[in-house]
Amino acid sequence: MAKLADALKEAAAVATADEGEFNSAFSGILTKLKRGVAEVKKTPALLEEVPGDIDAWPFLLRVSSEKASFAKQIWETSAILLTSPVWAASFQQQEDTSRLGLHKGERTFFDPYSCLCLL
Repeated sequence: MAKLADALKEAAAVATADEGEFNSAFSGILTKLKRGVAEVKKTPALLEEVPGDIDAWPFLLRVSSEKASFAKQIWETSAILLTSPVWAASFQQQEDTSRLGLHKGERTFFDPYSCLCLL
C-alpha cells in the first residue's frame, strides 16, 4: 500500500483528538504525508491504492485552519487527493471546507464545481 494511505490513516485517527494529542502527532504525520505525496507524484497510479473511505479531510482542514505555517503542504496534499474522484466526492461531503484556506493563497485557483485545485 502507498505511503500516502498509511499517513492518511494516521491523520484520520488524530483528527478529532484533544489539543495535546493532536499537537504531539501532527508534525510527524505531516512528514509522512509529504513523503507519500512525493511518492504519488513520481507514480500517480499509486493514488488508486489509497482507499477513499479514509476520513482524513478533518485532519487536513484542522491543520490548515489551526497551523497556518503548514498551509502550503496541506494545499499540495489536497491537490493530489482531489485528482481522485473518490477523494473529491469525499471532500464535497465535508463541513466548512473553507477551513482549507485556499482563499489565502496568492496563486491559487479553486474550482468547487469540478474539485480541481491547481497550485
